[in-house]
Amino acid sequence: MSRSSPQALALREPAALLLLSTAPATAAGELLALDGTARAAAGLAGGEAPPRDLTAFRRCAGLPDHPVWDRLEGGEAPAGERLPGDLWVSAGRVPGRDQLLVTVVHTQATEPGAPPGDVVAAGPGTALSALRRDDLVVEWVDGGFTRTTGTPAGEVLGRSSHHLVRTRDEAALAELDRSARRDGPATLTLLDHRADGTAFLHQVRTFPLADRTGAPTHVVSWHSDVTRRTAEEHTDARAAERRATARLEVLRRLDGVVAEDDPTHGVQAIVRVLGDHVVAAAMVLLLRDRPSGPGAEVEVAVAHGPHLHGLLGRSLPRTRQDGPDPLLDPAGPDAPDVLDVASLAAGRPAGSPSAWLAGLTAGTGALALPLRGREDVVGVLVVVPHPAGIGPEDRTVLTSAARRAGLLVENARLHAREHALAETLQRSMLPDPAGADGIDGLDVWTFYSSNVEHAQVGGDWYDVLPGSTGDGGQHVAGIVVGDVVGHDVEAAAAMGQIRSVVRSAAHEFDDPASVLMRVDQLTGGMRIARMASLVYATLQRLDDGGWEMAWSSAGHLPPLLRRGGAADGEPRRVEVLSEATGTLVGLGERPRPTRERALAPGDVLVFYTDGLIETRARPMHDGLEVLVDVLGRSRARDAAGIGEELLAGLGDTPEDDTAIVVVRVPEESERDGEPLPTADTPRRRRWQLPSEPSSIGKARHATLRACAVWGLEVGPQAEIVVSELVANAVLHGWGTVGLRLFDLPGALRLEVEDDSPEEPQVVEARPDGGGGHGMRLVASLGRWGTTRTRRGKIVWVEIPTAPKD
Repeated sequence: MSRSSPQALALREPAALLLLSTAPATAAGELLALDGTARAAAGLAGGEAPPRDLTAFRRCAGLPDHPVWDRLEGGEAPAGERLPGDLWVSAGRVPGRDQLLVTVVHTQATEPGAPPGDVVAAGPGTALSALRRDDLVVEWVDGGFTRTTGTPAGEVLGRSSHHLVRTRDEAALAELDRSARRDGPATLTLLDHRADGTAFLHQVRTFPLADRTGAPTHVVSWHSDVTRRTAEEHTDARAAERRATARLEVLRRLDGVVAEDDPTHGVQAIVRVLGDHVVAAAMVLLLRDRPSGPGAEVEVAVAHGPHLHGLLGRSLPRTRQDGPDPLLDPAGPDAPDVLDVASLAAGRPAGSPSAWLAGLTAGTGALALPLRGREDVVGVLVVVPHPAGIGPEDRTVLTSAARRAGLLVENARLHAREHALAETLQRSMLPDPAGADGIDGLDVWTFYSSNVEHAQVGGDWYDVLPGSTGDGGQHVAGIVVGDVVGHDVEAAAAMGQIRSVVRSAAHEFDDPASVLMRVDQLTGGMRIARMASLVYATLQRLDDGGWEMAWSSAGHLPPLLRRGGAADGEPRRVEVLSEATGTLVGLGERPRPTRERALAPGDVLVFYTDGLIETRARPMHDGLEVLVDVLGRSRARDAAGIGEELLAGLGDTPEDDTAIVVVRVPEESERDGEPLPTADTPRRRRWQLPSEPSSIGKARHATLRACAVWGLEVGPQAEIVVSELVANAVLHGWGTVGLRLFDLPGALRLEVEDDSPEEPQVVEARPDGGGGHGMRLVASLGRWGTTRTRRGKIVWVEIPTAPKD
């Protein structure tokens, strides 16, 4: 460093404070008093006397040779000299006395590693006070004291050390006095003011000096203005506290994240928390099975933040031929938790996940954290740090978030697989549409809704048995609604066994009581672990064209019978068929009763499970009263419309598994082929159809009936549309097919839902006429589109029902 640029030194802790005599009659540099640090440096223990002069002392203390020592012994008072070993020596002459106060302090260069040269040292102001009787009297102050406090030397020399501060706070002065009289160094910070009246934080550090006998004689005090430093320390402490609090809040929020069937729901919350509080942007890539074809794909499932949000939905196919990749195949559990994305791509093929991700995040400084499940990596958390980088606390939060996200994804996928298995089991045990269509001459509507809180699996079921010829040659059909105790796969399995037993018994006997007694006998031998309630009813066509119902109940909720014949707008009478009730299935064999009712045109039967009427806020008894009231006031003309009114009146989102069967005896006019009278409520219909070709015909029939009930003239167009949409769902999709109709102002809306995410396309018809024209025809009949769902998609079409302007 050139002499034109002096090096700045910061003065640190004292290495020695010495009071020397410069009187002509004394030896050169006679040592009068020293502080405890100097005694320790000289190796003095207990009451051992110190060396007599400066030369002897510095030899004992191991201080380096330097010309400044000779100058001090000669009575000079150098302003400051730098010594080898990062030491600084300065001295001040005590006015009116032949004495020097020598200060040796440790230093630290403000520019570490700079070569030695001219220096500028900045240290505290210094004062020397002598102990006289019970008072400390100020004998000397340096220029630094005046610069710090604004107090001229003449105002304090010869006065009590209390005048080294301007505050007159008695408590502060008493503490200052106690600090000065301690055996060792002490530090006191007090609120003071300068000579010009400005306030500042005045830090006073005191160092007692003792003579050769060990008796205290003087106190050296250092005076510093620590206002700015204290404020900075306070600011830093508050900032650190805020950062720590923020990190704890982030961790708390991460702990509060819950998973759902779709893993993106859980990681969305994690990515949002990280992007808002820890990093500039974050996203999660998930390794998914491809919807069609072999292999998997890496997809940007969630993204948050300006750097990454635009990447949402990007995907890269990955096959087994690609080989291992450091992004998704880290080298064992001991691999680093945080990886630099740019370094991952080094030497990787352009189509590898690592190179692909590096290209997406080029220039952002992105980091990657593998999302580990219990065995495999299920995805990657990618973050873009703030310009200040990522500190240790941030790294801890990120690794915690990655662990949490990995478990969420894996748990959600396990739940989804269980969910799909349970739903498949549940749906496979529900009847096919052929049963409902098989009750010739009756209008039948069925509905099933699973409880989403229990993985869509439970013990509720219904069955509509095709008509058969009884002993008397009459046409007999059967209806079953039942409920097995529990909400798990075991309950569903028990339901499937009991359902099979009921079907078998129904082929043996026509009498409902005989059927239930046979069920009791068979289930007892099968040792089915779950109890169940059910009601079994037969519908028999009489010779005069009327119908008769017979039923028997095994502890199930009573069917409802609404009589027809009331005038429009008046409530109809509803009978609660609480007769013929016996014990639950599984409680042993015992006699069961059968009861009968004759059915007239317009009569309606409703069979149901407790999920329709019971909720957390509504007891079962109250729910039954509501059901009776809604059924009595229903104005719908068809079974599907009555079912819609029941669902609307008792809550369209049941809290428990729900099965409903509505049977309506057609009016006399319908038997003669006349159309149904139009009704104005409700204006929606829904059906659940199995994914098989027979559902196409049922969907057409249901759509035409709904159009007739609503008085719509677009039945033929709707029939074409629903045929195409349901056929596509059956041929190209999977899972249960949902059909919904809505009579909207000016349009009939048809919705067909299935579990396939693949959307239909309007393509050119094939030259051979073998396909390609279906969706083109649909598009010509109305406005259409698709909506993604949690499991698949909804294809909707709106057919105009009013003249266009």
